Amino acid sequence: MVLLEPAQVDRRRSWEYYDRRAQEGQRTVRHAAEYWTGLGVETTEAEIEAEGLELRRLLRSMTPAVFAEVGAGPGTFTSDLPGQGLALDQSDAALRVLLTGAPTIPAVRADASRLPFSDRALERVFATHIYGLLRKQEREMFIAEAHRVADELVVLDAGRPTGVPAEQIQRRTLSGSGPFEIFRRHFDADELAQELGGQPVFAGRFYVLVIA
Repeated sequence: MVLLEPAQVDRRRSWEYYDRRAQEGQRTVRHAAEYWTGLGVETTEAEIEAEGLELRRLLRSMTPAVFAEVGAGPGTFTSDLPGQGLALDQSDAALRVLLTGAPTIPAVRADASRLPFSDRALERVFATHIYGLLRKQEREMFIAEAHRVADELVVLDAGRPTGVPAEQIQRRTLSGSGPFEIFRRHFDADELAQELGGQPVFAGRFYVLVIA
């Protein structure tokens, strides 16, 4: 029997959670509003949607590139990414949902810490709501991989409205399954840019975007 380290157990439980959640289908603005209000943030679906639309316009305005979207999930932002690329996620269920909305983009199941590309095979790596789920060692492995395979790393992740902690373990439940403990970070754009050695290009309440 192989004994797993605690970090490996946490990672597998996190993967299981997101795979099961993906089976419920595409995430909506309503889900986002429920998430933020559950953290004590006063907001509305309209406010979150408006910020998301602003972010989408910014993504579409970027220079087209050969890219991989890592942590693509159900494809929330996949169709907004300019250039020629493919979508990666650890969840088959999430990729199946993604392909219903973006059927022409190649979708690959892969681990962010072992990207299936040769050195400098890409121009850009998009990390979409995955960086904030990675613990320190996982972050270091992912950043090293991103810079190995691409010239540019773009991190899109959750903002940090007033009162929301920078880092926490969240207890979540899904229909038909027990509780999950999910590691989650929320970001100030300037602090994330400093961490990555990059530049903040979008600093919202609910979304941040940094280019490194």
